[in-house]
Amino acid sequence: MKRATLLLALCSITVLAADPAAVVPAADLARKWKRTKSLAAPVEKLRKGLSLETGGATTQTVEVKVDADTEERFQNIQFASDSAELLPGISQTQITEIAKAMTMAGTEKFLIEGHTCDLGGDSHNLTLSQNRAQAVKQRLIALGVPAERLQVIGFGETDPATANTDETARQQNRRVQIFRRL
Repeated sequence: MKRATLLLALCSITVLAADPAAVVPAADLARKWKRTKSLAAPVEKLRKGLSLETGGATTQTVEVKVDADTEERFQNIQFASDSAELLPGISQTQITEIAKAMTMAGTEKFLIEGHTCDLGGDSHNLTLSQNRAQAVKQRLIALGVPAERLQVIGFGETDPATANTDETARQQNRRVQIFRRL
């Protein structure tokens, strides 16, 4: 009986970990994002996207160096349709865990990326993705993460996680990604 209960518990944990809507715990994120003094050097990756000036219409292309090994994709951070308004529930829970992880990671700096699917025009999607990344940044600041540790970039539909062939694939492309900056 105990063996069956343990096996059921292990299967449940595996299912939760594989569920893209499951909340990633702060401890797991902090372990991934905190720079350690290991022998392995960070895997440098250049991320190039769009940045909007806050409160203005000025846009610029930005290049940011990140550690590719620290990438985390959050499908569970969701927004109202065609909006940068964060949906309540799991989105808020995940962002709270992210804020805890960033605090646990010390003084590390982060890049928050916004991505969209291919529905809508290119310019609209770039602006929407930037605004969504900015909404996540603002929520993290409200939860105590210093603004100077956070940078945002919008990619629109230019960096899909998968081909935009159907609604399931489009949902995978509507995401927020976070990297530790170098």
